[in-house]
Amino acid sequence: MVEAIDERLRRAFGAHVRCEGPLAAGGAGLRVTGIDLRNRLGPDEVNALLDALGHYRIVTLAEQRLESFSVAHFERFANHWGAPLPHPSNFKRPALERFMDNPELLPPEERPSSRVDAAFPGQLRCLPGAESPAVLVVANMHRLSDEEREAGPRVTRGTTWHTDIEHHPIPLHVSMFLVHKVPVSRNAPGGTWVADPQSEMPPNDPYFEDAEPGLMRLRRALPLNGETSFADTAAAFAALSSAERIRLANIHLRRHSYTRNEADPVPLVHTNPRSGIQSLHSPLWCPRPPRQIPVEVDGMSVEASRAFLDEIEAHVLQGEFRYDHVHTPGDVTIWDLFMTIHVAPPIKENIQSIDDARLFYRISCKGEPALTLPRRDPPEWIEEHIFLGYTTPREVIQV
Repeated sequence: MVEAIDERLRRAFGAHVRCEGPLAAGGAGLRVTGIDLRNRLGPDEVNALLDALGHYRIVTLAEQRLESFSVAHFERFANHWGAPLPHPSNFKRPALERFMDNPELLPPEERPSSRVDAAFPGQLRCLPGAESPAVLVVANMHRLSDEEREAGPRVTRGTTWHTDIEHHPIPLHVSMFLVHKVPVSRNAPGGTWVADPQSEMPPNDPYFEDAEPGLMRLRRALPLNGETSFADTAAAFAALSSAERIRLANIHLRRHSYTRNEADPVPLVHTNPRSGIQSLHSPLWCPRPPRQIPVEVDGMSVEASRAFLDEIEAHVLQGEFRYDHVHTPGDVTIWDLFMTIHVAPPIKENIQSIDDARLFYRISCKGEPALTLPRRDPPEWIEEHIFLGYTTPREVIQV
């Protein structure tokens, strides 16, 4: 398939485009060089990229020129994939649906981008446009207090495996990173950026208690150099027997919001509309414990739902379906949220050296792709499905 996608991308963008993939044993991952996202995209170019993601689940458009590339270019590009969703971390009430009542943007000095800019003055600051409500600034740095500086760096445990905002009536379609800075120090035992925090963690932390030990080992097998870890739910589904695929295709889940214990049943198995590839959409009992209400399998008890979904998660997290993505500054990496699950790795925080800095920008989108911009989403759809009724400003689309 890489030859067909390679040919398609060359025809759309030019003969200089090069593709490398698949990057993972299960068939996921495509790295593309030669596409400059400062340029506006035409319909043929957008269609080629949509098809690439439909087949490879994770696509990196490498080597964007950060000296002239802005987060505004990045947000304009994201609009082709869906309507960008404002991120709660940019508001005073960061609690998903709960912040919808009288939301208020953080003042400039409290924005994540301002915290980054204060960490290493004159050495590192966010790219222009990082203040957008739709942009999550993913960073491990801020200006340290005297107490923090004296305590020194610490390593977080990483997040739980999850899919971004899968519980909405219209789930997110894609998330994407623009990579600005990656850690280059390798001072931990074993020559990694951070030491593995597993030995210091409680048996099930941060998951619910009584998880099966084998599943916990799979969950905690995370990269230690700041990579993002993915599991390919399309490859995992394809590896099942025909009878099991048919059985799972008839399963429906009730995914609850953080605040409401009501949800309509939705299919566990998703079919990509462009490639026809089937995948398991967020086959997880509770992606963000303990804050999130666990998922229910339609027709099963709470206990049976957990046992059923834990078994699927253990299958999906096997090594043959895993891919630890190495980030490079200037890369834009997009992943299909219906065909993958992902996890943030252990991170070094309270850093005092720029060699430990990790700085990305993330945008997540929902709704239909758009071959041309600006998008034409109906106002009533935006009002119902996008936080605050946000749309990307015209000056960003025209950057």
